[in-house]
Amino acid sequence: MSKKKLLNIYQSDEDHVLSELMKELSTNPQLQSSNLLKNENTKQFSKQFLKHVITQFDSKELSDPSKKVMESILSLWHVLTKDLMQGGFSTKDTAMLIYAVKTSIQSLKDNKTLEKNSPLFNCEPLLDLLGILTFEMYSLENERLISRQNEQINYLQNQESKLSTELVGNSPAMKHVYKAIGLVLDNDLTVLLEGESGTGKDLIATTIHNNSKRQKKPMITINCGAIPKELIESELFGHEKGAFTGATEKRIGKFELADGGTLFLDEIGELPLDLQVKLLRVLQNKQIERIGGNQSIKIDIRIIAATNQSLKQNVDNKTFRLDLYYRLNIFPIYIPPLRNRKDDIHRLTEFFIKKFSKELAITAPPITNDALLFLENQSWEGNIRELQNIIQRSLVIAQGNPITSSILSTLPGRHEPILIEKKVNLLTEPSKEIVPLDTLEKHAIEQALKIKKGNVFQVAKSLQISRTTLYSKIKKYNIKVDS
Repeated sequence: MSKKKLLNIYQSDEDHVLSELMKELSTNPQLQSSNLLKNENTKQFSKQFLKHVITQFDSKELSDPSKKVMESILSLWHVLTKDLMQGGFSTKDTAMLIYAVKTSIQSLKDNKTLEKNSPLFNCEPLLDLLGILTFEMYSLENERLISRQNEQINYLQNQESKLSTELVGNSPAMKHVYKAIGLVLDNDLTVLLEGESGTGKDLIATTIHNNSKRQKKPMITINCGAIPKELIESELFGHEKGAFTGATEKRIGKFELADGGTLFLDEIGELPLDLQVKLLRVLQNKQIERIGGNQSIKIDIRIIAATNQSLKQNVDNKTFRLDLYYRLNIFPIYIPPLRNRKDDIHRLTEFFIKKFSKELAITAPPITNDALLFLENQSWEGNIRELQNIIQRSLVIAQGNPITSSILSTLPGRHEPILIEKKVNLLTEPSKEIVPLDTLEKHAIEQALKIKKGNVFQVAKSLQISRTTLYSKIKKYNIKVDS
C-alpha cells in the first residue's frame, strides 16, 4: 500500500487515536505523574510520531525484522529522541508517551473503532521496540544520576572544611566586595575573582555558594595550577575504564561532581591552552564527555573562577584565550590586598588568635598595643595567608603569654634579635616613665638608618615595613637621611 494511501486512512483514525491518548494520559494512574499533560507540545508531537510510524514501516516487516529494518528502527528512534528534546520532553516522558500510544491503540482495537486496514492496527511490535529502547535510555540516565549523587555524597563526607564560614573585616575596601557578592547570590552569573595570592578568594567563593540557591548541592574546588597537565583533563571531565593506561575503573570528574552546585576553578590562568578550548566548549554547551567516552553528559553548574594574574595581560601574551576570558569575565570581583584594608587588621588578628588557639588547644592570649602597631606597619606581601602564619607562629612562641611585637618579629632559630625587637623592649620593660610611641618610632628609624648606613631598602626590610611607609615616617619626623 502506498504511503499516500496509508496517510489517508490514518487521517480518518487520527482524531480517535489522539482523543483516546489524551483520555489515557488523564485517567491512567501510571501516567499522571508524568509531565505529558502539562506539556503543550504533547498533541503535536504525538501526531508527528504516529506519522513517522505509519510511513516508514510495513507491519509485516516487523514480525521478523532484517538488519535493514532494525537500522531503520534505530534511525527513527534517534529522530524521536531529538524531537523530544526540542519539544521539552524528558526521556521518561517519551517512554510514557509511547506506552500511552500503544495502550490507546489497543483500546481502540478492542472497541472496534480501529479497522484492520488502518496502518496503526499492527504497529504494536514497533511501539514495543521503541519503548524498550527509550526505557533503556531512561534507565541508563537514572543509573548515571544515582552514581553521580553517590559520588557527590562520598566527596562531601570525605572533605574537611578548613575555611571559616564568615568573612572578617569592615573596611571601606571590603564593603565594596560585600556589595558585589550580594548582587550575585540570587542568580547563576559566572563570577571571576581577581586579586593577589593570599587575599581569600577561596573564602569569597565559598561565601557566594553557601548563600546562593545552590547551597544544598556540592561546591567542588580544583586548583588548575596544582595538578599536572597530563592529569587535569581527567580531573575535570572524568574518564571511562580503560580510557588510558592506568584507568582501571570509571571515574567521575569535577564537573559531574558539581552538578547542581558550584565548580570553583582556582588559578584559572594556569590552565593549559588546549584545555581552555575544551572548557570553553563545556561552558557554551553545558555538557561534557568523559575521556574515552562517546556520550554527552548534561551538567547544571555555576562557575566561579579565580586568578592572581591579569587574565587580560595573559590574553595579550597569547597564553589565555580571548573568547574564554570574556566567557569568564561576566561578573568580575576584585579582592583587595591586606595593605589596602589596614582597618581590618585588628579584627582579623583577634579572629585568628581565637581560631588557632582553639586548634592548638591553648588559652587565647591577649595582644599588646605595640604588637598591633607592628602588624599595621607591615607590607603584607603574602596578604591574609601571611598574617595567619605569623599569628600561628606567635601563639606557639608565646605559650599563653601576651603577644608582643617582639614575639611577632621573632624567627625561631635566629640568634640575634632583629631591630624592631630592640625598639619594642623599651615598651615592655618596667618603667615609671611613659615614652610616647612617636618618640620610640623616631628613635628606631634613626638607629636603623645609622646601622644600615642610610640604605633605605635595608632599613625598611629590617623594620619590617614597606619603603612607602618608611618614607612617610621619615617625612613625618623630619629625619635626615645620609647615604
